[in-house]
Amino acid sequence: MLENYTLMYKNIEVGNISYNQDKDEFSFKLNEEIKDTKYLPPILYDYTNLSLDYKPTHENILLWIEDRIMPPERDAIDHILDKMGLSIYNPWTILKENKGMTLEDYWWIRKDNEKYEQCHIRYLLENKIRTDFGRPV
Repeated sequence: MLENYTLMYKNIEVGNISYNQDKDEFSFKLNEEIKDTKYLPPILYDYTNLSLDYKPTHENILLWIEDRIMPPERDAIDHILDKMGLSIYNPWTILKENKGMTLEDYWWIRKDNEKYEQCHIRYLLENKIRTDFGRPV
């Protein structure tokens, strides 16, 4: 079975992340309309030789996934997994649950037609601060 998710930068479609369950293998295809390296996420792309022609490997994708989720040795990991409705620590499953979002940047993954302004934690937090305190972030 093949799972496909769109890697987003805010509302810009950067590319597609696929996971082939039969082969236990990840792949990534960059959106052909991306012409600026600023949309390429660190770790997924090699920043020592940054190029739109670079093809992220299965290992690049795994490292990127692991960088965007809590580590398995996190305190109370079992409680966190339980709250997420997960019974085991599986990086890909956790990434799908949190949409690959962090407060540090604007990349995320989507399965359907969600919009950045509707679901990204950083956008929502920045706008809650503006609303609550009446000042720009």
